[in-house]
Amino acid sequence: MDRAAEIARCETVGDVLALLNDDEGWAESWQSFFAGLLDASGLSYIRFAARCGLSKNTVKRWRLEGGAPKSRDTYIKVGFGAVMAPQAVSDMLSRYGGYCGLNPRDPFDACCVFCLQRRMQGDMQYDYAAADALYRRLLAEEQPGGASSLTTTHLMAQLSAVDTEQALAAFLQTFGAELTGRKQKLERYLDEYLTVHRLEAARDGGSGSVHSLGLPPWIEKQLSQLRRHGIVPRRRSLTALGLHLNMTLDELDVLLRYAGMESLRARDRLECVLIYALQQLALTHPELALGNATALLAVTRDAKTRRRCTELAREYWQAGYQSEAEDVESVAAYVRRVLEQMELDEADELLGLL
Repeated sequence: MDRAAEIARCETVGDVLALLNDDEGWAESWQSFFAGLLDASGLSYIRFAARCGLSKNTVKRWRLEGGAPKSRDTYIKVGFGAVMAPQAVSDMLSRYGGYCGLNPRDPFDACCVFCLQRRMQGDMQYDYAAADALYRRLLAEEQPGGASSLTTTHLMAQLSAVDTEQALAAFLQTFGAELTGRKQKLERYLDEYLTVHRLEAARDGGSGSVHSLGLPPWIEKQLSQLRRHGIVPRRRSLTALGLHLNMTLDELDVLLRYAGMESLRARDRLECVLIYALQQLALTHPELALGNATALLAVTRDAKTRRRCTELAREYWQAGYQSEAEDVESVAAYVRRVLEQMELDEADELLGLL
């Protein structure tokens, strides 16, 4: 039985604790993953560190003592040092760092994809420093461009075919209007949920501003960074933001995917508990999903979101789901209580955000 199926069979906190005590089947740690990269390279600590543009002590500490990179750029430097493919670097960013993967709509990421591909082809001069220099040079050039209807997947395919710096410059010029570094779907998706909460607050006599929603101060800061600079919150912060906005399990998975990250992972100990908590909440309080769906239908213009909400609302009305009599204060509060019961060391960061 896979881990997701095992979570679905859990009925109590005790069941989940028993599952967590099983040492098998959990995600590989960064230390184990990094050790594999280092061993496969066949390089010494000094030489591998030089390829990454990092210190020997940092590389040695990750290998022997644990710890992990503290920034998205450092993970990308490791990708260059290990001569990884762009998709492998994206997977590493999401799985171990909680960051969004490489995105062709971000000019810096586009330069990294190009340089990683050249490096894989044996041109070792294309390291992280070269990607940064290329980005700064090309960004300074005029980017007239125009809007494109290409999806991110198709855009990545176009970028993957780029094999010279001149072709990369042409790519950035052609799609200049789209290469803003912003994750437009993510921003729009969050704005729809914020609009729903603002309208609800206004109906209750509030001002209807984001500030009036009573969200933690860090959320406003993260939203500002996303809107102004295209900086996507890290995985834990984004997860906490979704929970504060009362997202269900399915909605939270959509949020993470729009950020270029994996859905909640059953093989991650903390996220296993989140999946359990949100599944239990959906069983006892189906009105949460129904309320979100009907509220979003009133504000969204996205065809996919409208279709998903319509189908969910139809399913819930036809099935006649019944909720427990006790109201839920919020999804974030419910998840916080479950995590506190579990007493997981891995939950400390998320609890601080809830």
